[in-house]
Amino acid sequence: MELVRDSQRQARRTARSAWLGYLGRAGLAAQGVCFGIVGGLAITLALGAGGTATDPQGALNAIARHSWGTFLLVLLSIGFAGYALWRFAQALFDRGGMGSDFAGLFRRAIQLVQGLCYTVLTLGAVKTLLGARPGANGERHAAVGVLGWPAGRELAGLAASVLLVSAVVIVYWALSRRFKESLAIDEMDAGTERLVTGLGVLGLCALAVVLGVVGWFLLKAAIEFDPSAPVGIGGALSKLAHATYGLWVLSITAAGLIAFAVFDLFQARYHRA
Repeated sequence: MELVRDSQRQARRTARSAWLGYLGRAGLAAQGVCFGIVGGLAITLALGAGGTATDPQGALNAIARHSWGTFLLVLLSIGFAGYALWRFAQALFDRGGMGSDFAGLFRRAIQLVQGLCYTVLTLGAVKTLLGARPGANGERHAAVGVLGWPAGRELAGLAASVLLVSAVVIVYWALSRRFKESLAIDEMDAGTERLVTGLGVLGLCALAVVLGVVGWFLLKAAIEFDPSAPVGIGGALSKLAHATYGLWVLSITAAGLIAFAVFDLFQARYHRA
């Protein structure tokens, strides 16, 4: 029993260590680079300049096509892995001090989901680094696979519900400026605070729009048992592009994702990790 307690104490110390905070900051920077590429490709699509609607994995594939891509993919892989570990420490050991009441457990549950998502993205980055390039229909194949599982429709519906609720929560955090609670505002001058606040509101709202569209089409796919429905970020952006006034909406959303990317870079500097 003493060995178990020692292991638990060591795990808590590790979860609250300074180096894990630095890994979290690196992860925020990696997230910013990834979403910046997603937003950049989407806005060039909206402008008719040859871009494409893609997701973070698609952004990694785009990086891999360049001669300097290997070095950046290594950095992103480390960043994504660090981000995942940081979120797991927050979720499981309450590194962020969220508490154990309903609100705290809800936020820690979101952090756990973020950790799981970035574990998957880390694996995708490593596979891309090793030369495995998922095809453009990867999201669709994933949908087919999930819907074919036992209780697959229920799982897809649950995932859709999580995305839709997350979108609503993100809008609330954006418009209420609650995201500023995680930032070292005291280290910013007035101009930097205004800039970071504006980027956070715009970027988080754009992210919420994308997650909401993804969640809606995933829910629709689960209800109609339609594996061909677009269920990823790339599919959501593509759907926006083909809707009425879609190019305008896509342009605004893509610009918002770029704002979110820049906000992430500021978070990497000022987040209370």
